[in-house]
Amino acid sequence: MRNRLVERWRSSTRFQDVTAAVGTFAAGLVFNLIGLTDVWSSVQVGRLAGAPGWWHTVFLAVGCLAMLGKRLRPMVALSVGSVAAVADLAFGGSIALVMVMFDLLLSAGLFASARARAAVTTAVFVVVGTASVVGGLAAGEFRVAVFVGLQLTTLLFVPLWWAANMRQQRSLGVLAAERTTREAVLAERAAMARDLHDVIGAHLSTTAIHSGAVLALPPETERDRAALRAVRTSSLAALEEMRSMILLLRAEDAAAEDPTLPGGLDRVPDLVEAAVAGGLRVDVHTREIPRIPVLVAHAIYRIVREALTNARKHAPASDVRLDVREAGDQVTVTVTNTLTRSDGLGHHALSSGTGLTSMRERAALLGGELTASRDGDRWRVFATLPLRPRERP
Repeated sequence: MRNRLVERWRSSTRFQDVTAAVGTFAAGLVFNLIGLTDVWSSVQVGRLAGAPGWWHTVFLAVGCLAMLGKRLRPMVALSVGSVAAVADLAFGGSIALVMVMFDLLLSAGLFASARARAAVTTAVFVVVGTASVVGGLAAGEFRVAVFVGLQLTTLLFVPLWWAANMRQQRSLGVLAAERTTREAVLAERAAMARDLHDVIGAHLSTTAIHSGAVLALPPETERDRAALRAVRTSSLAALEEMRSMILLLRAEDAAAEDPTLPGGLDRVPDLVEAAVAGGLRVDVHTREIPRIPVLVAHAIYRIVREALTNARKHAPASDVRLDVREAGDQVTVTVTNTLTRSDGLGHHALSSGTGLTSMRERAALLGGELTASRDGDRWRVFATLPLRPRERP
């Protein structure tokens, strides 16, 4: 707990301000001790000449205390620091107060309001212009006016210009972050669109297959009621998964590994039961996989459902082998079915053609891969998924 509090304090802006003030005071004190004072003795008030050097340290302390409030009250801090700098200048000036004023001007450029920044910039230009003219007239040389102007511009205007660049970079960073967020939202919407296709498409295909098969045959009470029960089961499952998907979309963190994700390994037997009811002969070979991530289990469920749905549509009454097992740090999913001729009920027309594509993208998103191809007289879907899926970028 203590270490956590220390880390929190060190990462706070208050700690940064205190550190900057203390560091500036220490460096300024060293400069005063080695004699970096009276740097502008030409503007020194005559009767203050020869005053004790410790006065510069007093003004330095006042300026460093003003630095403590530079973030919350930047204009007040700048005003106090300016008074200390003018007083120090009356004693001949020091490098230490130059450091203080540079920091306070930079802070005003970063944290003050737009109107306050404009006022400070105007005041700086007035001071630079006035000092340049007065210095040039006092010395009787134009080059002195230029020298004074360049010197004061470096000391007073450069921190404001630097702060403006920092604000611009910060704004660009915010815009880039917003753009990245929008792109992430669009990508998530596209993924949810694929999910909705997987959830609803499979159940609607099952409903269409059962109803089409019944309509193509003469009426028979028992068979028709069985088909209606299958249609009702598929419809209720579609509604339940649609509800789960809507809850997922409304969740605060849709990317989290939430156990309420629709579909998982525990529901694979339901898929097998529905496939058998649809006329397939399914041979299941699965092994228990401990501590499997929810997202991986969700992907396995979707891959198995898509493969079984395609088998019912394109190869009705075929033999299917389902194999899900752990292989090192991966999970392999294999679904094969025998190829049969279409029974003429238009099953190919029921497919939108995006099921396998979405499954490949889902596997790739987790860091795995999926292939689907013909293997002799069988159709084979094979996927490898890592037990530790990579995080989304």
